[in-house]
Amino acid sequence: MIVILLIVITAIVSILAFSRRELLYRLALTYYEVVEQRQIYRLLSHIFVHGSWGHLLINMLVFYSFGVAISSEFQYLYEIGIIHFPNIQFLALYLGGGITAGLFSLLLRRERSIPSVGASGGVAALVFACIFFDPWARLYIFGLVPLPGIILGVAYLFYSWYMGKRGQDNIDHHAHFFGALYGFVYPMVAIDYKLIFHFLNQLFFNN
Repeated sequence: MIVILLIVITAIVSILAFSRRELLYRLALTYYEVVEQRQIYRLLSHIFVHGSWGHLLINMLVFYSFGVAISSEFQYLYEIGIIHFPNIQFLALYLGGGITAGLFSLLLRRERSIPSVGASGGVAALVFACIFFDPWARLYIFGLVPLPGIILGVAYLFYSWYMGKRGQDNIDHHAHFFGALYGFVYPMVAIDYKLIFHFLNQLFFNN
């Protein structure tokens, strides 16, 4: 399964980087290296490296949960003839979300030299794609408080944008914000624009 394969690759790269800090900095997303040195590969490589065990475990747990859900959704769309190559669509959603998140993050925080690492942008894309397909599905805050995905998603976008503008911590909130937006628009832009009607139907008539 593609979800497991990506988790294994991410875990191997991240664990290697825990003891080889030079590897982390070689793969991390930084404005100077990407823009000035043209090391474009970092827009992709930063997705597979994490700064700590906690960072890695949280991202991979969320990735597994929502990755399996989206993989199943894409398989269903494949079976009814809406998409071809569901695994490629999954990669385009996940990796595209991470790359888009990283790109916008660089543009908005160019004055900061703190390296950005992690799969959070791609994971946010998966979460918001799930919200697109089933906006009233219950998501859990800290695994305890259930809220409809659409409500939690809107709150998350406001929070991420606000915290990104403040810029008072080392979390790349802008990456979360733009990864989430990418994931939400992906189905109706990259798959079929008519899926917007599926979302609206789910939002207004199936809650």
